[in-house]
Amino acid sequence: MQRGFSLIELLIVITIIFVMMGVSLFLLTGHQRLLKPDEQALKIADILQEARQRALTQRETMRVEIDLTDNTVRLIDEGDPTTYEDDKKIREVVLFSPTEVRIDSRPPDITLNPPEMIPTPPANYTISVYPPSVTHQVCTLRFQRNGTVVDAGTDPIGTNASLVSASIFIWSPKRDNSNASEIARAITVVGGSGFVRLWEWDKNLSSMNKWKDSRRFSSGGS
Repeated sequence: MQRGFSLIELLIVITIIFVMMGVSLFLLTGHQRLLKPDEQALKIADILQEARQRALTQRETMRVEIDLTDNTVRLIDEGDPTTYEDDKKIREVVLFSPTEVRIDSRPPDITLNPPEMIPTPPANYTISVYPPSVTHQVCTLRFQRNGTVVDAGTDPIGTNASLVSASIFIWSPKRDNSNASEIARAITVVGGSGFVRLWEWDKNLSSMNKWKDSRRFSSGGS
């Protein structure tokens, strides 16, 4: 008759199982952390693309607000251009904590913008003049019915708005240096066409500008 496992053998098996579970959890957690910049970049790009499509098809101004104060990105239908009282929020997405993924600036260790068709300077985050984000620090991009993109202007109906192009940077800080990027992504918005493109910073490229078209997301251009 075959004897059962001894207490020592059972303890060894249980210990091995717990070690394997710990290693798996550690690897899974690290992998998920590395995926967060991509996930956030795709969410923001999706809202920008939806704004562009709605503006063209519905013939109305669509406003995208990337709100650092609330840590959200929202899509708003401005409706009647002569008033802000009928502005309607269509979508709002909560972003990852800034300690995990930053969007407020270009990574300090990266000095170049993506090589877009025309210059796309870093997105400007400034005090919003629009309800419900008034007084918040926001990057405002307003997609027009003619395909162009303009800034917030000077009041809640967009008076004095100017054509704007921008690069929105999405990056995860290194654990041992919060001013250096571990993974960096960027979204460019071209003001003259509303073209939206996603970029990846590839440290292995031999060129000085290591931004490359991700080929996973682009709209309205070549």
